[in-house]
Amino acid sequence: MPIKGLCFVVIFIVLTGCGQSLSEEIEKVDESIISVLSQKQSFLSFSWIEQGFNGVFAPINKKLGQSERELIEKLGRPVSEGNYEGGTFLQYKDITYFFNPDTKKNVAIVIDIKREQLTDEELKRKLGTPDQSEFNEMDGVWMYVYELDEYELIFEASSEHSVLTHAWLKEKIK
Repeated sequence: MPIKGLCFVVIFIVLTGCGQSLSEEIEKVDESIISVLSQKQSFLSFSWIEQGFNGVFAPINKKLGQSERELIEKLGRPVSEGNYEGGTFLQYKDITYFFNPDTKKNVAIVIDIKREQLTDEELKRKLGTPDQSEFNEMDGVWMYVYELDEYELIFEASSEHSVLTHAWLKEKIK
């Protein structure tokens, strides 16, 4: 009888240990799923403002001030290129870079953010109240503008309270 009891205790300990290992693995999987979901939910964060003060566009981690040549060397040939408001632009899939005609340096970046389905309410909750919120008649879009010393962080929508379509970081015109 003592041998059976000893065997039972050993088997119980082994099985309990296996169960703990399995529950630890499940916890790890749960944590990784939560991590992925939180990354998706944190597309827009206050870092856009913080980094914008330094001329860095947070969602793509690119700094204004690069030349066309530097960008082409890093990113390859653009999908399209041309002229816009007296300067030039390079367009890559969902990102467009704009250049000053005199300095030939990147002075603005715009990204397409429609797929994120962000609203003006979420924008205000994450970044605070914009310095300006108005309809831009020239471009036909509603704009939410955050003044960042030498730069502006701008969000566009087709109308007030509609889904945001584009985000810009640009140098202020001096």
